[in-house]
Amino acid sequence: MGIPDSSGIQVVANDVGARDGTTAKQSPGSDGNITPVESEPKDYIDPKEERAFLWRLDLFFLTIGFLGYMFKYIDQTNISNAYVSGMKEDLSLFGNELNYFTTFFNIGYMIMLYPSCIIISHFGPSKWLPACELIWGVLTCCLSVVTSSKQVYGLRFLIGLFEGTAWPGYFTLISQWYMPHEVALRMSLYNIAQPAGAMLSGAMQGALSTNFEGVAGRSGWRWAFIINGACTIVVALAAFFILPGYPERPNPLSKFYMTDRHIEIAVARGRRVGRKPQIGITVKSFLRCFTFWQLWAIAIAWPVGGNFTPASYFNLWLKSLKNSDGTVKYSVAMLNYLPIAGQGLQLISELLFSGFSGYFGVHLPFLLLHSAINIASQVILIVRPKNEGAYMAGWYMNYIGAVSTMLLCSWGSAHLQHEPEVRTVLFASGTVLAYIMSAFIPIAAFPASEAPNWRIGSKLYLAFALVAVVIFIRIHFGFKWEEKKQQKEAVKEDMAGEPDDANAGVKT
Repeated sequence: MGIPDSSGIQVVANDVGARDGTTAKQSPGSDGNITPVESEPKDYIDPKEERAFLWRLDLFFLTIGFLGYMFKYIDQTNISNAYVSGMKEDLSLFGNELNYFTTFFNIGYMIMLYPSCIIISHFGPSKWLPACELIWGVLTCCLSVVTSSKQVYGLRFLIGLFEGTAWPGYFTLISQWYMPHEVALRMSLYNIAQPAGAMLSGAMQGALSTNFEGVAGRSGWRWAFIINGACTIVVALAAFFILPGYPERPNPLSKFYMTDRHIEIAVARGRRVGRKPQIGITVKSFLRCFTFWQLWAIAIAWPVGGNFTPASYFNLWLKSLKNSDGTVKYSVAMLNYLPIAGQGLQLISELLFSGFSGYFGVHLPFLLLHSAINIASQVILIVRPKNEGAYMAGWYMNYIGAVSTMLLCSWGSAHLQHEPEVRTVLFASGTVLAYIMSAFIPIAAFPASEAPNWRIGSKLYLAFALVAVVIFIRIHFGFKWEEKKQQKEAVKEDMAGEPDDANAGVKT
């Protein structure tokens, strides 16, 4: 028989974080699995009511997050589509300007990551994230009127600065609203907006280069920036009303779908797993986060294992191909359409890898499978077979090799359930390292002026893929060690309590 608490939710003995309501406290296992440890009471929620709450949260929160991230990724990467769709010729870009466009964006992006973690912890996400999204949408529209590479550099820096708030911010929200067994799938559903955005960007640029070229005196690539920015602005305005905030600090504008009762359920679900609420990050708590080895290991594995793939240079190789008579092999539209297949592979593999990893409760085997595909793709690009189809397959495999980030995020999140500040800083730290490396390494490895015959390119990326295998295995055994350490401490506590139990009620 349960005892109602102050929120009106019945408290009963039940399974912490379990799906079926059985009794046991849970803690992360060696591979992110949840292992029963001890019984304790928790908040009971009617399963039908909880399913309805989860459906509502998915419908509104994940939808606005998906749309926001999809257009964010379009705003981030549309520069490559524009480059091969007339921007290069219109702005006389015949050096490494494309590399610098990416570098300036990345510099702005990584500058914002840590400050945004602190800001969002104090002021909440429901105002901060949409406001930044609105600003970068306007800046994206401004790219439609540039006349020089220097103007592009400045705008790309500012767009990166404000986009740096989104990805870690949404991942922090997901880790606060969803249960451990729900997180991996939701992270993947959010993150597949990236390949979806890349697919839409290519299709949009291809269509605009065909149908909007010259309309109102503007090139098709300029229209793409206008449309991309306008879509972002619309989503940002909607996000002010849809982002739910934190369970303990909800967004009052989202009450049309997230009522007081739903907030009570969300808070009770958090108590069920002993999850601490998000509080304002101070200098002391920020620095404390870097004492966790999990943060360092996963943050380093993040860029080394997944972010270094040359897939974004695929269309430069395609553009270099010629027919036997010397004419270009692919039209501007096809240069934008062909990478869509690779982005589709990334989307599908993202869901399959994360889905099966969550279903079987393991991460390392899928990370190693990802690494094997990544290594094979780099070898193909290094060998460069004469068969054009085989070489193209190597490019497409690179898209599959870029899905390890979600596996790492869900792996780390499972082991940091009671450390919300560390989770937030982890998401930012992995992104910081990824962008620091991607801000400079592509210029040396894949300079646009060397396309399509890069001297370093995939040789360097192959080395990263091999190092990633070592790091993944090291993380796995690190979690094994943590589990054994926790088990030994639990045994010591039990043994220390036995004499008191044995002497209970005995007079001396």
